[in-house]
Parts: sequence; C-alpha cells; structure tokens
Amino acid sequence: MSRTLFIDPIGGIAGDMLAGALIEVGADLAEMQAALITLGIPNVQVRTESVHRGPFVATHFQVETQPEDHPHRTWADIQKMISSCGLSDGIKRRALAIFERIAQAEATVHGIDIKDVHFHEVGAWDSIADIVSVAVGLEALNIDRVVAGSPPLSSGTIHTAHGQMPLPAPATVNLLEGWPIRGGPHGRESTTPTGAGILAALAEPGSLPDMRILKSGIGAGTRNPEDQPNVTRAILGVPSSDDTTQNVYILEAQMDDLTGEHLPPLIEALLRAGALDAYATPVLMKKGRSGLLVTALTQRQCKSAVTDALLRHGSTFGVRESVTHRTILERIHETVQTPWGPVRVKVGSLQGEIFHASPEYEDVQSIALSAGQPAPIVHAAALQAWRNSQES
Repeated sequence: MSRTLFIDPIGGIAGDMLAGALIEVGADLAEMQAALITLGIPNVQVRTESVHRGPFVATHFQVETQPEDHPHRTWADIQKMISSCGLSDGIKRRALAIFERIAQAEATVHGIDIKDVHFHEVGAWDSIADIVSVAVGLEALNIDRVVAGSPPLSSGTIHTAHGQMPLPAPATVNLLEGWPIRGGPHGRESTTPTGAGILAALAEPGSLPDMRILKSGIGAGTRNPEDQPNVTRAILGVPSSDDTTQNVYILEAQMDDLTGEHLPPLIEALLRAGALDAYATPVLMKKGRSGLLVTALTQRQCKSAVTDALLRHGSTFGVRESVTHRTILERIHETVQTPWGPVRVKVGSLQGEIFHASPEYEDVQSIALSAGQPAPIVHAAALQAWRNSQES
C-alpha cells in the first residue's frame, strides 16, 4: 500500500529538522549512521536529543564530523561521491535529486553552468549528512508521496560563505518558484536552501491529504526563539481506503539519433530524477529510420524533474505525457542472515497474502563482492533464509 508523508513546516524546514521528524515517525538512526559511514564521511557520528521548542517536545538531529577548513565541493564532486558509494539506488536517487535541484538553483542565481557550481554550506559534511539521512529515512519508511504545506520565508539579511545575503536566500526563492509561501521572522532564516531543495525535489505543495494517519513526529531546529516554535512536523499515513491502485504518469519520447553509449546515462538520469521505472524500446520511425522509444513512469511530484531529465539528457525536442493507473503490492523489507552477512528481502503482498519475495540487488552484489561468492549463490541463500523464517 502506498504511503504518504505530509510535511508541516510550522517554524520552517531544514535538513536536520526533517531528519528528526522522520526518526520520530519510525526511521532508524542506526541506518542513517550506517549510510553515512558507507558514504565515506570521516569520523561521522549522528545522535538525537529530546528538546523543547515552544510548546512542543521535539527530536533534534545532530551530526558530528571532522572539522574542515574549506568545505566547498562541486556538484560533480557530490554526484560522484553518492553515485559510487554502496547505498541503495532508492537512497541515491532521492539524495541526488535534492543536490541537483539545489545545484540548478545556484547555477541560475549566479549565472554559471551547473557543472561549475560550488556548494558552500550545503557542501559541508554536516549538510551532506542531513540530506543523505533524509533520503535514508524516506526510503526506509517506504514513502511514495510527499506533500508539504506552505513554508515560511524570512526577511532581512544573513551572513553566509558568499557574504551578506538577503533573506530569503536567492537560491531558496528559486527553488520554491511555483510554491505558495508565507512570511517568516525577520533576520532569522527559517527555511534553508537545503530544506527548500528537499521540497522542490521530492514534494508537492498542498494541504494535509485524505489518509489514515499512522504516526506523527516533530523535528527541532538548533535555535529556540521565543516568538515561534522552530520545528517541522511530519505526518505519515496511508490512503483512507484499502485501494491499491494509484495514478502514474507515462512520459515518453522517440529518438533516432541517440547512440548506444548515451542511453545508459539517460536512463540513470531519469531514475535519479525520481522515475519509478525507465526503459527503451526499439521502434521503426518515419522515413524507415530505426530509433528508440524512451519511456519513464513517474508520480506527480516527480513529473517535472523527470520531464526535464528526458529533455536535458536525451536528444528529443518534445515529451509526450499521459496518465494511467497501476495496481501495486504492499511492500515491506525484512532482513535475513546469510553465511556471508545480512541481506534485505523485499516482500510484496496484497490484502495480507504474500505474492513475491526478492532479495535486494544492491545487498546481494555488495556481499557477493566482499565474500568472493557468485551473486546467484548469495541470492539463493538469502531467499532460502527468508523462506525458512516464514516456516519457523
């Protein structure tokens, strides 16, 4: 069954605030810690603290890392770091989508090419950890849709690595183009570029959707102002009915001049932008030309980003869009032990009946590589371990 997360930016939104809220609704701090170690952040340690912010008790997510003299990284640096690490594809896609949207905004604001964008505050280890931890939390909670209320944008100025900047920060304004916003406090940044990037990349604006609430949580920012509770609330839910169908958008374009070597990067870009699936089909086009029909399936909140990726990374001059329905199995992850280490198994069920179980590809490949075992052997062992757990 699909899961929806509603983000209520009561006092604003930042990466650490949303990470804290996700932990309160069920994300695992230990999984975030493990992901950051996998990413290669040196001497990283994450922890939480229960704090008061106005009338709320909230979770403050904190990252401790090795201090850096010049924490400036390019979009290409971060893209390579995340793409080449051992995190799951779902976590990578969400994290890269956030960084790419922020990079696009910075490129627009500063009038430079996206490849020349240097992250300053967002490129520091703690900010990278915030974004990746949010991606880990969303993936672990199996969230399919993210809806967010109107974020507050402050006024005044703030000191940054770029010098004195107006509030709201120019990149924040660019990221939230098309979003309804509300006024925030003077001289105090309530919605950060990281928070705005999360909304722009992964969420759609709207009010609390119709759903059955599973759990809610509140994440705290570092400051504790007297005039406004500095918190972000997260509300996790499932559709009010037991209907397992949902709308899905089909984005497609035919291309007769895309070489084989450029197809894999295009597919990767579509998945990174949030496509549920992406594939290419050989077709015979007008004038007898052989070509490819490139298709991406996506949900509404990622439709714009996936369309942009298809236009940007493909060779087409237009993208067709249609909407259809799909029936999905409710999916959960169970971890089993193999002789070489733990493997996550994705389990699909419908109305309580299990239809499929499949060991996660990334886990199987990682263990096969480290243990020197063939991937099919690890896959079979994980599947058998899961079957044994069902019989016990």
